[in-house]
Amino acid sequence: MVLKTDISQDVRQLIEAVIEEASRISADVAEEVEEILQQGKDNPLPPNEAFQLLTKVITVLKRSASQRGDEAASKSLSGDINQIVEQIIQIREQVMLDTTEPTTQTKRLELVASNGIQPAAVLPTPFFQGRSVPMCSGFVKITDIALWNKNDRLDIHLGQFREKNSRDPNPEELLDIMLSKMELPGIADDEKSDQFEIVELARSIAINGVRKPPILDINGTLLDGNRRVAACYYIRSSNEFNLEQKRRAESIQVWQLTEHATEDDRNAVVVSLNFESDCKLDWPDSIKARKVYEEWQEMLTLEPRVPGRQRQAEMKRELSMKFALGPDTATVSRYLKMVDWVIDFEEYHINQKKRDPYEVKHRADRYFQYFNELTSGETKHGGIAFTLNQDDGLKHTVFDLLLDDKFTNVLQVRALKQTLNNPESRELLARARNERDLDLAQDYIQDAITTANLQGAQRRAVGADSRIESFVKWLEELPPRAFRDQIKPENLEGLLKALKLVEPMVTEILRERGIE
Repeated sequence: MVLKTDISQDVRQLIEAVIEEASRISADVAEEVEEILQQGKDNPLPPNEAFQLLTKVITVLKRSASQRGDEAASKSLSGDINQIVEQIIQIREQVMLDTTEPTTQTKRLELVASNGIQPAAVLPTPFFQGRSVPMCSGFVKITDIALWNKNDRLDIHLGQFREKNSRDPNPEELLDIMLSKMELPGIADDEKSDQFEIVELARSIAINGVRKPPILDINGTLLDGNRRVAACYYIRSSNEFNLEQKRRAESIQVWQLTEHATEDDRNAVVVSLNFESDCKLDWPDSIKARKVYEEWQEMLTLEPRVPGRQRQAEMKRELSMKFALGPDTATVSRYLKMVDWVIDFEEYHINQKKRDPYEVKHRADRYFQYFNELTSGETKHGGIAFTLNQDDGLKHTVFDLLLDDKFTNVLQVRALKQTLNNPESRELLARARNERDLDLAQDYIQDAITTANLQGAQRRAVGADSRIESFVKWLEELPPRAFRDQIKPENLEGLLKALKLVEPMVTEILRERGIE
């Protein structure tokens, strides 16, 4: 049994008052009340219909007591009708859970209390696909939850496993699939590390807990929440998380269908939670970055002296963990650099150009990802950031182009690396800055990029013959043992790829020249 009925004295008195009043006035409203109650007795109703039925009963009783001038009855039935009915519905659900045994042979997963929160019926009763689906809420150990091996998200993966092993995966193998630990052909290289994005979810859960309870069937099978449960398993097994975070992931709150749930109820839950959007709009990177930046500035003010590199690395790691970005501080560093550039952009346009502050801020948010490109090559000669920081005039040209919508995509900003060090391309960028016609200005920018790329290709072609001659001579003189003992494996792989790349081209050219 999942729940122990725990009815407060006030609620007991309320129910007794309803029963007593129904008996007292049965003579004058007997037929009406009896008919209503008989409907519920003969045909057990779902909670929403039971709510309507009980509302009718309480309304009839209160009206009768008022008409008779029965102050005692009126007092016992005082209060909001909806509140009275909600309390009775809750007791009804608890009693059903206490007294009804499962009708199947499936072992029932028991819900337990945690931190003083007792298992209870979920009220108001949840609706999925227009259906009222009664559930109860409580806590379970994460190890007692069975990942759902019929989850459509895993359909291809499970098909691969069955084809290879002629059976369904066991719980441990299913978890390995969810955590991308199982080698399966056809999965792209960039998906093999965390295809279902479990790590990012685990970091969020470690900080915030499981905010949306997974939904289980009566036997503990997941209908919704496979990723959340897999993330909790990941927290418990990873050294990335501390003991307190691991402890919180051992037991989580869930919603559980009752033993009366039908297959239609289960399907309604699955379809509703996987086909219908919850319409949540995630914060854009610009907002997240500003939050991280503000927190970073506060951390700096608390330092007794300017932090050195090691201390800054520790602070960034702390900040990264606080915002559920993981132990790698790359995202924090990127956010801080981007916001620094945004501040520079806003100060230039607002303070120097006297542009409308809100127009400038809106544009900075809109093109926030462009600033990521501007931060590249900060310390490298020829890099975008390095070049712009050496020349305020050039930097302001780029800022004007950004504000006036003259870059058509982020790739053009990325291509600035070539254009900024080419005099002809820089002249075309200046024309684009001063051009009022947007289409013509955008053409100038594209011309600047094309010019820089062509000249770059020409420069790379110059001296190709002598470079190849020198490389071949060096390669022939290299002792064979150097390949085995001195050259790194990744460099050997790069050499092999390069040779394979040029082999068909060289063979064709030699054939055309009559050299076999």
